[in-house]
Amino acid sequence: MLDLKLEKKDLPFAMAEEIKNLRTGITFCGADIKTVLFTSCSPNEGKSTISLETARSFAELGKKVLYVDCDFRKSIFKCKIVDGRIGRGLTHYLTGQCELDDVIYCNASRDDAEFYVIPSGPSSKSPTELLASDRFKELIDRLRNDFEIVILDTPPLASVVDASIIASIVDGSVILVEAGGVNYRIVQKVRDKLASSGGRILGVVLNKVDTTKKRYSYYKYGKEYGYHYGEN
Repeated sequence: MLDLKLEKKDLPFAMAEEIKNLRTGITFCGADIKTVLFTSCSPNEGKSTISLETARSFAELGKKVLYVDCDFRKSIFKCKIVDGRIGRGLTHYLTGQCELDDVIYCNASRDDAEFYVIPSGPSSKSPTELLASDRFKELIDRLRNDFEIVILDTPPLASVVDASIIASIVDGSVILVEAGGVNYRIVQKVRDKLASSGGRILGVVLNKVDTTKKRYSYYKYGKEYGYHYGEN
């Protein structure tokens, strides 16, 4: 197993606390929740950052955690690496070019001894077909047995259907929404797409909340970030 060293940001206190609250919310959804999908409505809402920090937060509890980058279109995971190199990724595995052990990387940070990642690999011309394949379904079952929590970072659902395909085979889904950045009708459409897949929606994360604005005055988490997480 190869090592990668991921960047570790010093999060604002309020954001760090809300990541912990999100972790707790997922935990309280039930002991059967082990594979969790994160999606958003549109790009640049902060989904990849929040999903990666949530995975790291579970690892800080001593759990064996895996973060899976399922964005075969416009992955930004490489930007999170400060040391090491990606050889093969998820697309290599799903196309039968390597074994699973060849695509699981250990985060080299001493603080996250049980934090592992699977990068997406090269972009694919047929991402939908790869995600709908039996090989991907078998992979999810295997990861569910090998890890205590698996966080899957997927593309925005308002743009492509990838997340709804994955939602049907994971234990639960979380929708991330940028406060004031997305029309509520689009959020409803994303929710409906997830629901129609038959997957369980665990809740919604409201990101980039400006608590100085009156309409968000019920948040008490500082000036830069705020989150809401709850059962639908």
